[in-house]
Amino acid sequence: MNQMHNHERISHRSQPQPFRIDAGQLHPDADDRLATIPFMQQPPWLLGLLLFSVSTTPLSGADSETTVGIALFPPNVMKGGAGQNSYTGFDIELWEEVRRAAEIESTYKLLPFEQLLKAVKEGEVDAAIAGITINGSREREMDFSHPYMRSGLRILAGVNHEESSLYRLLRGVTESGIVKPLGYLIGFILICSHILFFAERGSKSISRGYIPGIFEAAWCILATVTTVGYGDITPQRWIGRFIALLVMVTGIALFGIIIAELSAGLTLAQLGSDISGPEDLRRRRVATVAGSTSTDVIRGFGAHLVEVQEIEDAYDLLEAGEVAAIVFDAPPLLQYVKESSESRVALVGPLLNTESYGMAFPNGSPLREKVNRALLDLQEDGTHRRLYKKWFGETP
Repeated sequence: MNQMHNHERISHRSQPQPFRIDAGQLHPDADDRLATIPFMQQPPWLLGLLLFSVSTTPLSGADSETTVGIALFPPNVMKGGAGQNSYTGFDIELWEEVRRAAEIESTYKLLPFEQLLKAVKEGEVDAAIAGITINGSREREMDFSHPYMRSGLRILAGVNHEESSLYRLLRGVTESGIVKPLGYLIGFILICSHILFFAERGSKSISRGYIPGIFEAAWCILATVTTVGYGDITPQRWIGRFIALLVMVTGIALFGIIIAELSAGLTLAQLGSDISGPEDLRRRRVATVAGSTSTDVIRGFGAHLVEVQEIEDAYDLLEAGEVAAIVFDAPPLLQYVKESSESRVALVGPLLNTESYGMAFPNGSPLREKVNRALLDLQEDGTHRRLYKKWFGETP
């Protein structure tokens, strides 16, 4: 009998117990032990909300898509490809290689350059590429990758092809700074000629009379300055030879300066521009992209700064004659001159302010280390060099 009752109790426990949630309490038929679980003591609406949040939360370790901010910066970032939001360029292709190496899924977000840097600082984008210069002030506000390109600023000036060749030659010579050194040379020759005349007058080389003696002395000085030799006029006395020595030391150097200034004037005349370098930008209207490093450089030249949102807007101003020049990063200016063979612009002056470009990230971004490792790998396996040569025609 006892065995039968035991069997009935075992069979009763093995059957599943009914379980429902009703008005925040367990159903009376449910196992009493479930009521001791804190989770089961919550209202049904709260339990449903918890279950929904768990179901919609991504699994730990799943990668989310990275938003990469870009700004038009030819030939580094340009619109291209079949899609409306497709882009090409050196920076774009380099990022695609980095993305694949670092196993990053990404999408591009096009912004004006000034807004691009703000978006990086405020974390609106996860990364940014657009020929972004690495400097101290930016490094304090955002993180940068290893430099992937070195460049600098150039001056793009307007030219006037409608001027006659003779007028351009005269204007180029007079505006190149040759007038003042030429005056110094003439004065130097006159002074040395009189000293030599009084030191050598009555000798075999210099006549005693002022005329033609002064012309003979001037011929001797001029022949010495131009290094063509004395010809039939040579100093005979020690004082005359001492004067000749001074002419050799100082006059030849001064004559070299004159030749250099004359060459600059001829070059300027050939370009048809009255701007040959940064010293010619003072008090002139000069355009550049707002937020770029060239804004401070232009102010340093004493020029009137004109800021635009896109570099294409600066080209329009220059072509229309509303600004005298553009100061900006060399790659876009070189690309513009290359593609605009009939344009009335020309690159003038040397490379200014050598800079390094890097990929930008918000401060403390975990992407920085992954991107840096990928960049180093691409430099070691030759991918970076191959892309650079493809877009710039030379190796870095």
